[in-house]
Amino acid sequence: MTRVNQLTPNPTPNSFSSMQIDHVCLNVPNYSETLQWYQEKLDATITQEWNVDVFPDLKLAYLDVYGFRIEIVGSTQSLAGMPTAQSFGEGLRTSGIGHFCFRVDNVDAVLAELNRRGVPTFVPLGSYPDAGVRLCFIQDNNGNLIEFVTPL
Repeated sequence: MTRVNQLTPNPTPNSFSSMQIDHVCLNVPNYSETLQWYQEKLDATITQEWNVDVFPDLKLAYLDVYGFRIEIVGSTQSLAGMPTAQSFGEGLRTSGIGHFCFRVDNVDAVLAELNRRGVPTFVPLGSYPDAGVRLCFIQDNNGNLIEFVTPL
């Protein structure tokens, strides 16, 4: 793996200079089960739930996972299962958000706790000195990939 040099930030403020990540959105076929999974497995808290009048079949929620906000959007109508990656390579070759990542102090301890909570490992722990990280991946109850990383 080749490390890419980071660009020096533009010292001149512009209209984008206050930009920050606000949340990631997951569209899911099982709204209630997904809220429960994130609460039980990642200690998420529901900070807001709402409906949108023009989409009466949808339910929406914001989850807080230790300061990271995830928006869950699910339909009250029966939906066929969404396709999920069967391997990490397949997950990297799909369109949309391939995964999201949590930086943690000790990725080994986090994966051990996730396994204790019944979450299987999707990509085993590994150290990648060229990238400067130790990482692993799991999948949520819908097959979304979640990475946990500790800088080396």
